Amino acid sequence: MSVVVVGSVNLDHVVRAPRIPGPGETILGTDVAEHPGGKGANQAVGAGRSGAETVFVGALGDDPAAARLLSELRGAGVETRHRTVDVPTGTAWITVGDDGENVIIVVPGANMSITELTESEREIVGSARVLLMQQEIPESAMVDAAVASGGLVLLNAAPTREVHPALLALVDVLIVNEHEAADLNGAPAPAAELVSGLLERVPAVVLTLGAEGSLIAVRGAEPVAVPAHRVQAVDTTGAGDAFCGALAAELDRTAPHGITGPGPLGDLLTRLVEAARFATSVSALAVQRPGAASAIPARDEVLKAYPAG
Repeated sequence: MSVVVVGSVNLDHVVRAPRIPGPGETILGTDVAEHPGGKGANQAVGAGRSGAETVFVGALGDDPAAARLLSELRGAGVETRHRTVDVPTGTAWITVGDDGENVIIVVPGANMSITELTESEREIVGSARVLLMQQEIPESAMVDAAVASGGLVLLNAAPTREVHPALLALVDVLIVNEHEAADLNGAPAPAAELVSGLLERVPAVVLTLGAEGSLIAVRGAEPVAVPAHRVQAVDTTGAGDAFCGALAAELDRTAPHGITGPGPLGDLLTRLVEAARFATSVSALAVQRPGAASAIPARDEVLKAYPAG
C-alpha cells in the first residue's frame, strides 16, 4: 500500500448562519445539511483524490450513517479496512458563518473503540510507504500503528490535546497549526520559535498558517515558507484535512523507489516543501466549496487550477 490512514470517520451536521453566535445567543440559520467527515476519513479522501493508493483503517457503527460514509470513501478510491462496532457512528455538529469560519463539536462514538490494532491492521500499516494519523482516536491505537509502520509516520496533532512523548518519539513529520503548536510548546510564540521548539521532539514539522501558507522545518536546515493562494473562502471545514491528505499522497509519490523511511533529512525537506505546495493548492480549492470530504478536489482539478503547484 502507498498511504494508510488510521483515524476517525464522522457524519457532519452542518448549519450555515450569517455569523457564529456568541455564548447564550440565538440567531437564525440559513441552511442545514449533512456531509461525510471525520479527520481520518477526510484525510483518506484527500490522499485518494490526490492520486495515492490509500487504505483507511477505522471503526463505524451498524447504522445508516456508516453506509453513507463508506460510500464516500470508496467513491474517492479509498480501500476501507473498517470495524463495525456496537456503538453509534461518530458525528460532528458544525456551525459555519458567512465568512467561512466555523465552530465544531465532535461526538466520537465508534471512533473511540479503537484502542489497539488487530494483527491484520498492523500488517496493512507495515506495508505502507506513508502512515497518516490524527487525534480523534485513542492514543494507544496511534502508538500501536506507529510501532507497526515501516514507512514515514505523519501525525496531524488535531484536535489539540497533549501528545504523549512515547508517540512523538515515533513521529517523523508533525503537522500542526499555530494553536496546536502553541499548546504543544506551552505558550504562543512567533512561527519560527514554534517550529524550533517542536524540532526538539520530532525530526520535521509542517506548521500551517491559514491564509499565510505554511512553514516547513527539518532539523539542521533553515525553515522554508510556502505561501498560500489568495481565495474567497466559502467553508473552511476540513481544509486542514484536505492539506494533510494531499501532503501524504505527494510524499508517497516522491518517495525514492524501494525506500519507505524518511531518508536523509535534507531530502525530506525538499520533498516536504514540494508536497506542501501541492497540498496548499488542494486546500485552496477545498475552501471554495461547502463541506469537508465532499469539497476535496481530484488531482487533475488541482493541476488544472494551479499548474505550478
